[in-house]
Amino acid sequence: MDAKQKLTQFMTAVTRSTDAKIAQESAQTAEEAAVLLEQAQVRSQAEAERDIELAKKRIDAKYQKRLSQVGYRGRTALLSRRHALLTGLFAELYQKLILFAASPDYQPWMESLLKNHQPETGAVILLRKADMYLADALKQAAGTDCTFRADPAIRLGGLSVLSADGRKCSNHTLDEAFSAQQRGFYRNHSFDGGNE
Repeated sequence: MDAKQKLTQFMTAVTRSTDAKIAQESAQTAEEAAVLLEQAQVRSQAEAERDIELAKKRIDAKYQKRLSQVGYRGRTALLSRRHALLTGLFAELYQKLILFAASPDYQPWMESLLKNHQPETGAVILLRKADMYLADALKQAAGTDCTFRADPAIRLGGLSVLSADGRKCSNHTLDEAFSAQQRGFYRNHSFDGGNE
């Protein structure tokens, strides 16, 4: 074999050896690349799932906040409307009590009040200043010796009976009846079944 053939044979052997090494390293690199790619995909998918979960939580929180705001506004509007209706209702009732105290039925009602709640001797009957003109008629209805005094706290009408010793007071005023109606209504007719 001459030198040229040996060189060709040597070159072929080197080429085969180099090709085999290149093929081996290419296969190894491809495996490493596949592993790295798979790891990157897993990380990417985990990050995407985490981002999606965070986005869902943000959207849910925003939705809950919005729902709460809408519910609060609705409840506030309902309570405001209810308050306006009740204010109107009680204002109307107040006006009716004023009209009743100015009507011809007022004096007989006051007399029957004293007959039904007989004061003791020496009692003080408290009236609003505008009703002091009724003192003589009410004294006859009381059927006992009592005195009459104006009470600035009585605005709508009616009377209070103060015992002779000043320790007991029976309030039969329209003012107290009106206030009791308001308290009772708000206590017994709440918005959602509980007290407000």
